[in-house]
Amino acid sequence: MISTSFLLAALSLVFSLSHEPSSQARAFTPNSRTIPTRSTSLPSFSPSPSPRHSLRLHVNDPTKSPIASLADKIQTILAKTSPLNAAKLSLVKSLAGDYDAAATRQKLDGLISENPVLMLSFTTCPFCIKAKSVLDAKGSKDSDSRYYKVVELDVEGDGKAIRAEMGEMLGRTSVPAIWIGGEFVGGCNDGPLGGIVKLEESGKLDGMLKNVGVL
Repeated sequence: MISTSFLLAALSLVFSLSHEPSSQARAFTPNSRTIPTRSTSLPSFSPSPSPRHSLRLHVNDPTKSPIASLADKIQTILAKTSPLNAAKLSLVKSLAGDYDAAATRQKLDGLISENPVLMLSFTTCPFCIKAKSVLDAKGSKDSDSRYYKVVELDVEGDGKAIRAEMGEMLGRTSVPAIWIGGEFVGGCNDGPLGGIVKLEESGKLDGMLKNVGVL
């Protein structure tokens, strides 16, 4: 049985990582130690990559950073283990506080039906940034002229309420959450259709975007 302390720790980590900067390398402070010069009498060797080097390698794909990978594994556990997922849904609901559930659900339904492509996102979530990069590659990267609608739940005043209603609708609260033509396709690399990255890799994404008139 999974302990309560583990559950709380896992939930806390998932929520904190949702608001971490996307480039962990920027948060890294180089060690100020002076590295002694290697004697020429010693055999040469190739040092193992430092954590800083590993993070810099993944700057172009924030989902490959060690912290993002850990968050993804925890999210997978939460999604597959119903008691943990139920606890997360309850936590998201409580964080939303008192809100008009009917009005919020109507707003969410409207966003889904009125936009050919909709993404619910957090501004600093590495998986949201990756998903946006996949969609941006199909059109304009200018946020003012994107062919898809992004709702940043950590910026919108009713973002927590929308996320809570998304949980009621889908049984999951993770972001990104992406709809194409009113159909929920998943997140970055998970969901009923495998997520936006897998749709792109399989060659299905272009067809879906053409079907809704954005390509």
